Amino acid sequence: MGIFKFAGIEIKDAPVDDVPKCPKCEKDLGEIWIKSKGSGFVSQQQIMMCPHCKSFLGFGAFSI
Repeated sequence: MGIFKFAGIEIKDAPVDDVPKCPKCEKDLGEIWIKSKGSGFVSQQQIMMCPHCKSFLGFGAFSI
């Protein structure tokens, strides 16, 4: 699983029933909101946010 290797740390898949918590409001993230910019045909940028407190969780971008 995965390409990352950390000395002394075993990487495993999370249990199916577990969901992450928002680092800001600490509520369960059963869903994550995504806002996208761009058409998706050439490039697209996305931000992920908590639906409870609207905190920024991450950013992703891709280009073809």
